[in-house]
Amino acid sequence: MQSSFDGLFQTDSPHPGQQDTSFDAVETYFSCITTCSLDDGECVTRCVEELREQP
Repeated sequence: MQSSFDGLFQTDSPHPGQQDTSFDAVETYFSCITTCSLDDGECVTRCVEELREQP
């Protein structure tokens, strides 16, 4: 019997390398926001804009 979770975490992607790029962009975003003060919305906005500019 096949589990309903089979294939949930497939490593074969129709777009090779895309997952790595997305992960790098998100990792960069989190690195950026950790440098921001909690009350510095401008800093967080800048990090979001950088994330959106990623391919």
